[in-house]
Amino acid sequence: RVPAPSVWCELFRDLDVAGLEQALGAWVKGEAAPGHIAIDGKTLRGSATPTSPGVHLLAAFSASLCGVIGQLRTDPDGNEITAALELLKRLPLDGAIVTGDAMFTQKSLCRTIIDGGGDYLFTVKDNQPSLKSDIEQAFRPLSPLNTVDAAA
Repeated sequence: RVPAPSVWCELFRDLDVAGLEQALGAWVKGEAAPGHIAIDGKTLRGSATPTSPGVHLLAAFSASLCGVIGQLRTDPDGNEITAALELLKRLPLDGAIVTGDAMFTQKSLCRTIIDGGGDYLFTVKDNQPSLKSDIEQAFRPLSPLNTVDAAA
């Protein structure tokens, strides 16, 4: 039979979160490559109180393993970019493609992914104006990068 709700509450309250994350991390590293890893941060619904803005987590989801393979709790006033750097250093990135929104389009994050053997695909918006301009220019009709070789 299924344990009573109070048993589940006691289990989760007394659970060694760091130990569980370490064990699951070791399991993930022993499994198949994570393939596509999506990183994103969210504030947990219902976690805010009158004195606290709520619990904010940065998570890495593996599509091929169908689950979160790593997450970090960030300070309410913290920086997701700094947390993402720490999280990515813990993940098996070899052969993975990491995706995320424009906030993660940072040289330090991209370098960490490349150094780990992975690739990345991030959205580029106004937070990287020079990069956005270069991309727009590369896809203009008269761009030297946007020509089709007639001899090919």
